[in-house]
Amino acid sequence: MIWSLLIEVLLVLLLTATIYFAIRLNKRLTVLRVEKEQLEKLITQFELVADRAHSSLSGLRATADQVKSDLDDATNKSHAMRDELAFLIERADINAEKLAQLSSSKTDNLAQDSGLGNEQSVAINSQENFENIQSLANERDNEEVFGQNMGVSEVERELITALKRAR
Repeated sequence: MIWSLLIEVLLVLLLTATIYFAIRLNKRLTVLRVEKEQLEKLITQFELVADRAHSSLSGLRATADQVKSDLDDATNKSHAMRDELAFLIERADINAEKLAQLSSSKTDNLAQDSGLGNEQSVAINSQENFENIQSLANERDNEEVFGQNMGVSEVERELITALKRAR
């Protein structure tokens, strides 16, 4: 009987320990369930934020691509304008040299032919230069009116003017 009493006491102790650990386990499982629900809410919110970030990145990529294409177009246009300006400057330099040569040869011829003094030849040169400038201004005004009526850009008008002068 002593043996049976000892075994029953031992079983009571073990059952008490089991009940104690079962209560502790139940509390921890309750905490885990609550935390699981909170974790699911956080995952849902994270998915929403990730979707928004993805759509924002897509929009940024589209905007960046558009800006890149706009900048490429502007760069190409600026290169074309640079080339046109270089050509016009080159033609203007050539025309300026021709004008300078014509002007100097005319003044030299007039000074030699008329036998006039330096002051009179300068006055004649000034008068001729003034007339040349007036004729060029009239020609430019006519070309501007023509260009405006025909829808021609300023660069094209200058190119046409340079070509006419080169003839």
